[in-house]
Amino acid sequence: MSVQTNRRARPRVVTASPFRWARRPGNAALLITALAWLAVLALILAHPIFVTNDSLNNYIHVWYVADRLWHGHGVPLHMPVLGHGKAFAFPYGFLPWMTAALLRPLLGDWVVTLWLVLGFAGVVAAQWWAFPELRGGWWTAILLGDPMLVEAPLLGQLPFLWATAMLFAAIALWRGERRLWAAVALGAAQATHPAVILPIAGVLVLARWWWEPRRRELIACYVVSLAIAAPAVWIVLVSPAVEDASTRVLLGNFFGTVTLRAIVIAAPFIGLVLQRMPLARIPAALFAGLLALNVVLVPVRHNQYAWGALTRSPNTALDGFLASPSFAPGATYRILRVADGKVGMYDLVRHGARLDSEPFPESIDRRSWPSQDDYLAFLRHRAVDYVIIYDAYDRRYGTNEHQLLQEMAAATGAAPCAALTLHSDGFDVYQVRRDRC
Repeated sequence: MSVQTNRRARPRVVTASPFRWARRPGNAALLITALAWLAVLALILAHPIFVTNDSLNNYIHVWYVADRLWHGHGVPLHMPVLGHGKAFAFPYGFLPWMTAALLRPLLGDWVVTLWLVLGFAGVVAAQWWAFPELRGGWWTAILLGDPMLVEAPLLGQLPFLWATAMLFAAIALWRGERRLWAAVALGAAQATHPAVILPIAGVLVLARWWWEPRRRELIACYVVSLAIAAPAVWIVLVSPAVEDASTRVLLGNFFGTVTLRAIVIAAPFIGLVLQRMPLARIPAALFAGLLALNVVLVPVRHNQYAWGALTRSPNTALDGFLASPSFAPGATYRILRVADGKVGMYDLVRHGARLDSEPFPESIDRRSWPSQDDYLAFLRHRAVDYVIIYDAYDRRYGTNEHQLLQEMAAATGAAPCAALTLHSDGFDVYQVRRDRC
């Protein structure tokens, strides 16, 4: 007796070729955009210190927090080496700066560079999580081409990127009906960058109010988020960067910064609206328009310096002075330098000096004074011992500060209020004799 078995033919599995996936125009655009971003991020990561417009503020604060923390002094609240002794260690950015400080002994300054890239990756990932309608193909490529998102890592806006990632995570959690965690994420986002995220979050909550069926839960979660952010908001309001700037300057910077940064957060909402419009039929045109806008905005936004950071090394022109007897550790310096990305500020504090300002233009206070007396009152208020001023600073900003220092040092008769202690190629160092004036 013979037994016959009926062998069924196994189904043939056909795997999709990645090349076939990339043949679709939207997927090809996404692939090209992703590869371009990988190249940019790799160039950023190649720098132990990524020198661009806003990046050195992160390195300075992480260095100080790590130094205090790892030498047994605990987590600092104040940062007397900045802002004529009145600065805070965490005027914002607690989560990214604190976590970076914990790892700084292992990774050095590069941990800040890494955290900048991780912040950008967090924004992209959280955006993907929060808005499944915009995943894949043209729409993800369009989001990655947002000019304000392109600016953020190139300008070194580490706290903003981390705060935005947490804000998108809060949106994803809310849409997933995890209300409490959404409140926590929103609170962390606002605490990380109160000046920018707090007003944007308020607008988002107000807009959501009109469509939200559970309004009590929305308001309750928003109140919880504000309670989480409250200590960080208080620190912003009492920081010397706010105290030292005029109301006009503060309002101008506030509205300008918030408006531009809000575009990053508004981008996916704009995408959702566009999907319901005839423009959704021509995503390639939208994508091409964004790429062209990125190019146009470089000179308009003066972003040449930011793009140059991809191949820039820290300026070491101050090293000779810091190693000379002319440098006075422990003294308060006012440094007026151009196009060094605040590297000079970082070098001074690492060598034991203090600074009269924080690394923000409004705190540095670049202006002219009507008289020597007014200028001296400013220097006394900030307890300035030395002023380092570069020739390029005069050409760039055209203030009368260098002229006032020269006149004070050249005064005859009574003891002069300033003395030229170093004249070198490119910059002068003046000692301010506050006790004589």
